[in-house]
Amino acid sequence: MGNSLTKRKAHATADKKSRASSTNLPETINVAAEPVKSSCSFELVPEPITEEKFEPEAAPALMSGEETALSVPHTDEDDKTASLFKVICLTGGPCGGKTSSLAILGDLFQSLGWRVYRVPETASILLSGGVVFSELNDDMSYSFQKSLLRTMMTIQNTFIDLARLSAKQGKKAIVICDRGAMDPSAYMPREGWLRMLKEMNLDEAQIRDHRYDCVIHLVTAAKGAESFYTLGNNKERSEGLDLARNVDTLTMNAWLGHASLQVIDNLSVTNFAQKCDRAVQAVLTRLGLVADAERYGKHVRKHKFVVKNFSLEADFPVPYRDFDVEHVYLVNTAGDGMQIRIRRRQEVGGTEVHVSLTARHPEVDGQRVETRRNLRAREYEALRAQADPSRAIIKKKRRCFLYQDRYFQLDVYENPCTGLTLLETYLDFDFHTPTSPVSSEALNARLPPWLPQLEEVTNDKKYSMFTLAESEPLNKDLAKKLSRFDLHADA
Repeated sequence: MGNSLTKRKAHATADKKSRASSTNLPETINVAAEPVKSSCSFELVPEPITEEKFEPEAAPALMSGEETALSVPHTDEDDKTASLFKVICLTGGPCGGKTSSLAILGDLFQSLGWRVYRVPETASILLSGGVVFSELNDDMSYSFQKSLLRTMMTIQNTFIDLARLSAKQGKKAIVICDRGAMDPSAYMPREGWLRMLKEMNLDEAQIRDHRYDCVIHLVTAAKGAESFYTLGNNKERSEGLDLARNVDTLTMNAWLGHASLQVIDNLSVTNFAQKCDRAVQAVLTRLGLVADAERYGKHVRKHKFVVKNFSLEADFPVPYRDFDVEHVYLVNTAGDGMQIRIRRRQEVGGTEVHVSLTARHPEVDGQRVETRRNLRAREYEALRAQADPSRAIIKKKRRCFLYQDRYFQLDVYENPCTGLTLLETYLDFDFHTPTSPVSSEALNARLPPWLPQLEEVTNDKKYSMFTLAESEPLNKDLAKKLSRFDLHADA
């Protein structure tokens, strides 16, 4: 690479297979975990942040040999196996709490009877062998980083294969990874990253969207908890506050578009233990487990807003990724109140397609659990034939972006309700109960200022996707016969 290649001391890894959210999972969890002192383990020198749209790169032609073996996604397991093993990625800037959260999550899932595999940060292992980045020229640095990424992926695959074998034997298993496959893209020039992907026969959308069931980004202490940011608990770290903040933002942007990305910041928590609890709650929620509200994720709520006068073509002040998304609700003859839908998602301009199935269970004790699993393309097409005739197939453009260390999804509906734009995000409030109202001043302080015309509709069921799909049924006559709801004559 040229002189512009930046140097970093940590990467992330992955394998290549898709997994999905679970089905046969316990309903409640009440496990106390003592906070563990944070330990962070890498030094990074990133490229400057640029505010631009990310352009996806088409997948390179398949190659033979070891690189091809690394890039194969986990999509061949049966439904039962897929529901019994999960892969979690913990990422973030330096001194964010990854090591502590990994330890707490490992202990928690072990106490629940899961087989737990903890994947260490590979960079720390290799760097302890005597590598000194200041002594590497550009070619040596690029070669080392490429080897580092391959090594990380191989290590993760080892644990994932063991987890899969455990699942085939009927044992629940979870793989918790310290860092993920998209992290390296944040710490090198775009052209260097794309060159590396091509040489390793990897597709960017695949390694971002298909490897992990959820990605938890723990914001560096250099943002909002500066007094706790330290270089003393890891001999490999040398980043100052400004560099740590830049690294953190770049890492978040690298994961834009993952379907289950959760950002855990420092401003919405009062101490480090609470931050770790939020990370635990995020994992449990994404895996379809109900957390103990008195300990995990208290006051965390999903908020929804109608956005007026928005255009996808207008200037957008922060980096983003756009996707074409299709949702199809399926017929449920059980009459148990469960909502079942399948989703197809493809990045605009990209070639990789991600398909999944989500089951939204009836509300129990004020909580509604969603379980999700990834699908193969042929499964998606077979299930699509079972579309509920009382509901339209939803098509929309989805824009994913970050603002003030919070993850937002902006959906512009194409069918039905053409032009309707909804903004969704998870927000934390420490001064009210989960069911009490939130002041408009508190909300506005957390929302993007360039979207000024917002109307909160969080609790308005007419803006739920399930209800919106009902506005234009696929087959009006058949819908009147089969639907469990009263449809208007002109529906």
